[in-house]
Order: sequence, then structure tokens, then C-alpha cells
Amino acid sequence: MPSRNFPAFRKTNFVCRLTAGEIMIRQFGAVAASLLCSIAFAQENYTVEGVAKIRDNEVARFYPDSVRQSGGEMLFDVVVRYAVPEDVPPGGVASRKIAYRARCDNKEMTISLIALRNIKGQMVKMITVPPGAEEYFKPAAGSREEDWLYRVCG
Repeated sequence: MPSRNFPAFRKTNFVCRLTAGEIMIRQFGAVAASLLCSIAFAQENYTVEGVAKIRDNEVARFYPDSVRQSGGEMLFDVVVRYAVPEDVPPGGVASRKIAYRARCDNKEMTISLIALRNIKGQMVKMITVPPGAEEYFKPAAGSREEDWLYRVCG
């Protein structure tokens, strides 16, 4: 295979000679490494459950007026905000509106939508779970999710 002389090195005494196969292997290695890093980061932080998780410095408020019925399931909304408004990062997400679906007969619930809002209340991003892709779960005993399910289903 012919080798390539790179123009950046022609003015020096050093000449870099790489074959096409060597260049392809290096590029493949760089792409594979960045792909693996991005997959690991995405699994860690950007799942629907990860975005909806309520952290220690946040408070969640259940809205009883948002409870409605749709096709045998109950829908309701919860808004999650920082406990101290000054903790909001500049230009970051100040609150999240999480829409849940509940199956009262099985005592299960799932996340169907998350709306991310900035400090002005403007929606920055909306994450939706397509029909059929949701994963229903039973809330842990004594958790706030179990309380919401009890308030919705009775």
C-alpha cells in the first residue's frame, strides 16, 4: 500500500508515513472509544427514571387537580423543584413536571412524560415515553410514590 506524506510535517526533517490501513485502525479506535464513553454516560444519567429521580435538595408536589382518567388508567402530574430557589444552576433546569400513568387494579405506575422548565417557567425540553415502551413498577412501601398512588386510586 502506498504511504502518505502529511503536508504539516513537510517543512521539518520528520516525515510521518502511515499506510491507509494504519489510519483506518486509528480512526476506528477513536470512534469506538468515544462511543463506549457516551453509552456509559447516557445509561448513567439520561434514562427517563434518572431524569425523574427526586434528589435530596429537591421537593416534589403532587397536584390533586391534575388527576384524570384515560382508557382505564389514571393520569396525574407531579412538579419537582429545588428546595432552595438559589440552588438552581445558571441557565439550568429549575423544575420538572412529571406525568405519571397508574393502573389502580395492579397498584402499578409508570412515567409517561417529563417537561423540563427553566427559571422563567419556559419549557426547555420535553421527554416522552412512546406507548408500549413504558415500564410499570410497583412503588416501594412507604415511599412518596406509594402515597401518590393511594391518593389517585384510593
